[in-house]
Amino acid sequence: MIEKGTAIKKALESSMTWEKYLTLITDLHLEEKATSFQDNEEFYKYSVLGLSRMKRVFKKIDLTESLIQKVKSIDTPQTWMLITESWCGDASQTVPIIARLAEENEHIHLHIVLRDSHPELMEHFLTNGGKSIPILGILDAQNEEIGRWGPRPSVAQKMLMDYKAIPEIERPPYGDFSLSLQKWYNADKGLSTMSELEAQIP
Repeated sequence: MIEKGTAIKKALESSMTWEKYLTLITDLHLEEKATSFQDNEEFYKYSVLGLSRMKRVFKKIDLTESLIQKVKSIDTPQTWMLITESWCGDASQTVPIIARLAEENEHIHLHIVLRDSHPELMEHFLTNGGKSIPILGILDAQNEEIGRWGPRPSVAQKMLMDYKAIPEIERPPYGDFSLSLQKWYNADKGLSTMSELEAQIP
């Protein structure tokens, strides 16, 4: 396994801004592709839905005052390394919140990294042994990790764990679960994500 610092440095060298990430996805959609699984029509469809959702959340999210103040209080450089993919349903609801937050302070430098392009990096950011995304790694000026959030709010994580605990023969299709999860995100209006981010930002 590549050492963590080396993996982070390599990933950051090929990272993207929020604007470049949206442009990449838009360009891929012209070819009916997502950011990975590019020959999979299902992932392309998820990516199309995700892009529309990200743009809507970014435009409409009402950041809480306490979170804004927490972010504005940061007075030393931080790198926010955000590991994601365009087809991820959880990411479509949370990545734009993080992108909006990063705009609140010039000390914050947001770097978006694609999970499947950086398997060595992902080995250092596993969740219960799995490569779940999105993951936000908050790094100091020396690229040392000082905070982490992801891959989803705790309520959403419990929903997923409860779903996976259902015996496979009795388990509803994942598409049905995904729909219920998105309904929860819409009803929550980003409040759970923002509350947890506030707790993780140093």
